[in-house]
Formats: sequence, structure tokens, C-alpha cells
Amino acid sequence: QTVARGTEEVRPHANMNGGPFKLPTKENADAAKKKREAIARIKKWVESRIPDKHIKDRTCVVDVSEIVCGDPDCAPIDTAVRIIYEGKAEGPVGTAFAFPCEAVELTREALDERMPPASTFEDWYEGKPTHWPPPPDDVTLRFELGARVECKVGKKEWAAGEVTMLWFRQGDWPPGTFAPYQVQLDDGRLIFAPDDANKCIRAEVSRKGWCCLGG
Repeated sequence: QTVARGTEEVRPHANMNGGPFKLPTKENADAAKKKREAIARIKKWVESRIPDKHIKDRTCVVDVSEIVCGDPDCAPIDTAVRIIYEGKAEGPVGTAFAFPCEAVELTREALDERMPPASTFEDWYEGKPTHWPPPPDDVTLRFELGARVECKVGKKEWAAGEVTMLWFRQGDWPPGTFAPYQVQLDDGRLIFAPDDANKCIRAEVSRKGWCCLGG
């Protein structure tokens, strides 16, 4: 705010002893520069694993960023990598994963261990919703596609339906997270069962209706 005094304009004295505005220190500036360089380096590493044509025609977008983790049991800063393809009729496909460290600490070896194989990139280029990481291959589910089941939808409520997908996954779930089943209920609701156990999903025993709601 300014105060008029005659024909002169007088500005209040700035607080030079701190306050809400501080000049950046050389240390902070150096840290910010190293962070930018690390993020650019990681993005270049990721793109080097993706076919050139996928990047050049902008079918694929790679994003690298640092995110603050609010969980006291995890690292305070995670480095997140997102690989997103435009997809086809079903929408964008791809993956996202994070490392419990700052960008400057991430090594190429650690990144390479988490990158999808070439065949998965080609699937995404064609619009196929291939999961990466893939669903567990050492777990045998109790129900097959098309099986009639009952899912828990309340404390004492069960609803009947049909299994429409095995190892269901939503796009915003953390990498490697799957629900054993997606179920189309007879009442029209499309839900998923997060646990392959009788407390959540069981074989149908009547046309009445129990899966934990979601999706």
C-alpha cells in the first residue's frame, strides 16, 4: 500500500529483517538446479527405452516429478515416473511408478529394473490396456470368468452377479495393485472384489444376494 503526501508518493519501509519474502540463497538455487537436471536426466533415460516413433508422434508422454509423501512411515520425497499413451476408444493407457528417494538420488540401474519390456510399449502404442507391472502369476483365483458369485455390499447384504474380469485394476491405483475380480451385479452395479475370500466374495447359493463396493 502507498500513502500520498502532498504531490509525493511515500512507500512504507520494507521489513529487511525477515518476513514473508526472502531472497533465495545460493544453496537453495544450487539444489533447485540439481533437481531440474536430475528430472531431465531421468526423463531422458525413460525415453531411451521407448521406441522413437512413439515419442516423435506424441503418442507417448513421459512425466517425471518429485512428490511429497505425507505418510510418516515412507520416504519424505518420492520420485514419480509416468508413462502415458493416448490409447484408443478405452482412453489413455500406460503406467506410473515411484521411487522412495529424491530425483538426484535415483540411479539408472534402479530405473531399468522397473521399466516395462518392449512388447508392453507396443501394446500401449496400439491402445491395448496391458498392465505393468503384470498381475501376480503365482496366485490361483477361486473363480473363473463368467462364474456366478455373491458379493458383500453391506454389513449383512449380499448381491448376486457375474465375474467379468480377473485381476481388475483402476488407472489411479499404485503400480502392482490389483483386485482379484470385477463383478457385474444383477442390479446393474459394476464393482470389484478386493479380496478373494468368502468374507468378500463367495459362490452364488441363491438368486438373492455380498464383493466390497468400489470401481
